[in-house]
Amino acid sequence: MSLDLINNFFNNLKENDFVQNFINELSNHLKNNASNTLERPITSSTWNNLLADDLTLYNTKIISIYRNEMLSERNNILQDYAKSTQELGEMYYIYNTSTKEKGAYILCSCNPEKNNETITMQPKDLPQGSELGSVLRKQNNGFVLDMDATKIIEEKINNMILEKIEEQKKYLDDNRIYGHTYEVGEKYLGRIWLYDLNNNSNGEISGIEEIDFPQDLYEAAKEGDLFVYKDGTYHRKKE
Repeated sequence: MSLDLINNFFNNLKENDFVQNFINELSNHLKNNASNTLERPITSSTWNNLLADDLTLYNTKIISIYRNEMLSERNNILQDYAKSTQELGEMYYIYNTSTKEKGAYILCSCNPEKNNETITMQPKDLPQGSELGSVLRKQNNGFVLDMDATKIIEEKINNMILEKIEEQKKYLDDNRIYGHTYEVGEKYLGRIWLYDLNNNSNGEISGIEEIDFPQDLYEAAKEGDLFVYKDGTYHRKKE
């Protein structure tokens, strides 16, 4: 095939509207994906504080047992990733702010052998861009910010949180039993502890930390009050 024929072939392709539109769309898609991958900013809005007093994530109150599971799973995620990337340097995670030192961050070591080791540091002593949820690597007696690890860890933790929220929903649904009588144990921060008087196993009465309780009943409820679950909600038990 001559050079002139090859040039004519490619010129015809360029003039074809369908082909040109496809090339333009493909180019835009690649540009957008490259932008999302390479320039995606890391912001504190993607970090979730699992230690908050009234833990609410994705518009869902998190009960104590699932908060504990989330904390445990987050620790596993950090340690597993640190172990698989240990050639990049010892890994630290900024997980909280200090209540004793104003403005300071608390870093935890992700090395299983230093599981309880924490360091309190001021932002000025950390790499630029460090914030809650950032992953740092200890190198040459200092720290560097690991942007790639921060994104990966953020995604893993948030996916875990969403899975735990679904598990919590099923757990609560399974423990809200039609016709059962529940006794109030205690309440605070919009949560109320209920003991299922109809669910007595080996002399132990099971209970749940309820987060979906009618507000008017919650305000008036006191320890020892009885409620019956029916029609998808709680009703004060009649004498």
